[in-house]
Amino acid sequence: MNDIQSVFNILIVDDNPHNLNLLSRILSEHGYKVRPAPSGKMALRSIDSTLPDLILLDIMMPEMDGYEVCQKLKTCEKTKDIPVVFISSLNEVFDKVKAFSLGGVDYISKPFEPQEVLARVENQVRITKLNKQILQQNALLSQEVEERKRVEEALRQQQEILQKVFDHIPVMVAVYDEKDQVQLVNQELENVLGWKIEEFKSIDSLAECFPDPEYRALALEHILGGTGKWQDFTVKIRDGSYLDTSWANTRLTNGKVICFGQDISERKQAEIASILEERNRIAREIHDTLAQAFTGIAVHLAAASRVIAQDVTAATVHMNQARELSKTGLAEARRSVEALRSQLLTNTDLYSALNSIVTQMSSVPNTQIDCYMVGTARCLPSKVENHLLRIGQEALTNAIKHAEASHIQVELRYEPTRCILCVKDNGRGFAINSVSLSDGFGILGIRERCTSIGAQLIIESQPGQGTVVLVSFS
Repeated sequence: MNDIQSVFNILIVDDNPHNLNLLSRILSEHGYKVRPAPSGKMALRSIDSTLPDLILLDIMMPEMDGYEVCQKLKTCEKTKDIPVVFISSLNEVFDKVKAFSLGGVDYISKPFEPQEVLARVENQVRITKLNKQILQQNALLSQEVEERKRVEEALRQQQEILQKVFDHIPVMVAVYDEKDQVQLVNQELENVLGWKIEEFKSIDSLAECFPDPEYRALALEHILGGTGKWQDFTVKIRDGSYLDTSWANTRLTNGKVICFGQDISERKQAEIASILEERNRIAREIHDTLAQAFTGIAVHLAAASRVIAQDVTAATVHMNQARELSKTGLAEARRSVEALRSQLLTNTDLYSALNSIVTQMSSVPNTQIDCYMVGTARCLPSKVENHLLRIGQEALTNAIKHAEASHIQVELRYEPTRCILCVKDNGRGFAINSVSLSDGFGILGIRERCTSIGAQLIIESQPGQGTVVLVSFS
């Protein structure tokens, strides 16, 4: 007896008690739950109370025959799916055809053969089981279909949102495949650079935008890095002119790269205007301070030269005034020079500027100075480059002036996420804890410059073991 037999409920409808008992016994002995009904009316009442899984229905019964019972069952929404197996001594083809036309699923002839009864019932058990499985699977499929529709609708809405953002965002967007070929660009990129998506797919966009091979290699390295950090590049656009831009790139797990770009020409113009304004301000200050100081010095020196032979005291007063004016002018000069970016960085990069300073100091006798760069140079903010240059100059000067070093190494290292400046000498060194900020070693100035650009400063030194000044900017 399988599990479905033990829960399979069979209603037997027959007005003959002998047939009713015989069928009940055959099926009960094989584990089926059986309910007998001696008439069609009692069968309908029983079905209304509890729905059976299968009905064995006799055709020839008084008052209401099996055809009428079956017809009532099939016209009722509640009972229309219950399988009905007709049982009768009638063997005419017409009777069987009528039974099937009314909705019967099988036909058992009297007298009963137990094996035939069991075989036909078991066949209906299997069909019922399969129907239930199909209904369950259909229900699951319906749920899956509804869930898929819901997910697809959500994805469609998200895609629509992303498409609107992609089309209207005021940032250039380009998608490169794993072979560095342009797959997709947005409207902003087309508007700014001038090429349509069809043109981008047929040209070497990197070669067009970066004609210089070295500059192109720097741009490609930035793209392939996919760090998400912004870096400024001057690109050639479709009409042949050049445009200041800034780009950030990110790499997807499938190997594709998404590039985000901005037109920063207005920002650059504002920066230039700001620099010019600051230079003009400093020029005015120099005129108002240094020029006045030098004029005063000249006046007092002239006066002193006129009276020095006749009146030493008066001449001394003029000389003292000139000395005070010179101190004031020197202080103003230092303040003004501090506010200006080094001229060494005006037309060159940071490493070249450092190397220029090293070359100027290489004439110091008995001192070897090596300057080298590791990694690929990239543009840093103007303020950062200026402070790194001055830190390197200060550390180099200290090594020559105070450390009495015979070998000095100046290293500029470009790593993916940071830039490191290291000045190392084999001089006499010093105990860091015992050095005052006013002892002339320039430590205060170096620390202030590092703080100004948010850089990390490490100074290592011991008496007799040289000094290392390391600055790391991220």
